[in-house]
Amino acid sequence: MTWLVLYLVFIILSLLVISYLVTKLDVPRPHLIIFVLAILIISPIVASYFYSTYIAPMPEVSVPNVAWLDLDEARSKLEKAGLKARISEKAYEKNVPEGKIISQRPEAGRRVKLGRIVSLKISIGERTVNVPNLVGRPFSQIEVVLAAVGLKIGEKKFSVSEQFQSDVVISQFPLPDEEVPVGSKISIVIAENPRFGRVGVPDLVSKSMEEAKGILRTLKLNCIVFYHETTQFREGTVLSQEPMKGEEINVGETVRIFVSVLPSEEAEATDEED
Repeated sequence: MTWLVLYLVFIILSLLVISYLVTKLDVPRPHLIIFVLAILIISPIVASYFYSTYIAPMPEVSVPNVAWLDLDEARSKLEKAGLKARISEKAYEKNVPEGKIISQRPEAGRRVKLGRIVSLKISIGERTVNVPNLVGRPFSQIEVVLAAVGLKIGEKKFSVSEQFQSDVVISQFPLPDEEVPVGSKISIVIAENPRFGRVGVPDLVSKSMEEAKGILRTLKLNCIVFYHETTQFREGTVLSQEPMKGEEINVGETVRIFVSVLPSEEAEATDEED
């Protein structure tokens, strides 16, 4: 490399001297003369480069195996063999520790020219993801949620819970936001609550129709009213109900109540008296 620098310095100085002499001596067509002399001076180095690169036989060496080595170790081993190392790619690889060489090109054992560059693929370890929060989600959604981040369902356990409805996840391991390798399995505990969403039918008999409707509305139960003509009870009083008090039914179901009304004749007589 030193000789090349010296030669370039020599070329520059030579061109400067020649340019000066040609100008001072008033030589005809000085530019052509300077160009020709420059070609004559530069041509040896150009010829030398082409000869050494394309014509002269370069010694060959066998590429050493650097897989599973640290980058510094791989570089050192390649340099001792007369080769150069270059990082071509960094990739996730669960089977190769972080910082180790995954593969190389050219492959180990191949004969190459001295000074050849060997491209190295380096592991950056396993790909990791944050565990999503599964608590409160129905079990039917869990597989899709985990698959979206590259995780799987692990061990499943069931536990009786009065706070959650059945088939809802109530705990998990690892916990939400923990970092785990892609492909890891997440264990979950699923609630079992056969009484969730069920309510006991209240006693509505003897209550007014409006009061009974309000109680059922509070319990998120529907109501159908059937009227029964009678003079034995005050108008608008609940006489009976179906289902009976104390029976358990699902939220949203319907309770039928039978409400007293005055017979048509009695109602007309009352209106006339008023």
